[in-house]
Amino acid sequence: MRIVAIALAILLLSTAHAAESAALNIVLKDGHSVELSPSLLAGLTRQQVVSTSHGKTAKHEGYNLREILKAAGVDPVEGLRGKQLAGYLTVTATDGYTVVFALAELDPTLGNTQVVLADSQDGQPLHASDGPWRLVVPGDQRAARPVRQVASIRVSEQAITKRQRVRSFVCRAECVKMTDR
Repeated sequence: MRIVAIALAILLLSTAHAAESAALNIVLKDGHSVELSPSLLAGLTRQQVVSTSHGKTAKHEGYNLREILKAAGVDPVEGLRGKQLAGYLTVTATDGYTVVFALAELDPTLGNTQVVLADSQDGQPLHASDGPWRLVVPGDQRAARPVRQVASIRVSEQAITKRQRVRSFVCRAECVKMTDR
């Protein structure tokens, strides 16, 4: 009886730990944070995608990242124009691995890149070494941007000044001159 009680306690603690580790915050441009909670995800449609990484093909299920950003209050995510095109998001794993997506990549009128924040693989919850959240980018030619154990998503905007535009133009002009030689 005592063994059953201990086993039950361990199971409850591991479940509570998994629930804690599943919490993920999205940091918005203004610095406010939105928790990726069941209530935020409730109205979103789950998606299934098939992707290949390191020679292994798997079916992942989760939520479209563009829809998560909309639900979190990132505005706009579609029909980006002007300065909005400088927006980007950084996705970081618990081990520090980081990838960057331009918001324009996710905009269905521009890049329309499908990115899924998955919580299951082949019908099972993600293994601890991959989850609780994994970013999957099925359309990439090389699987370099999937992120295991997603720890944070940060939305930012690069302010491009007139001086930066001039430097970019000067660099392009110098590069053209160098290739003409």
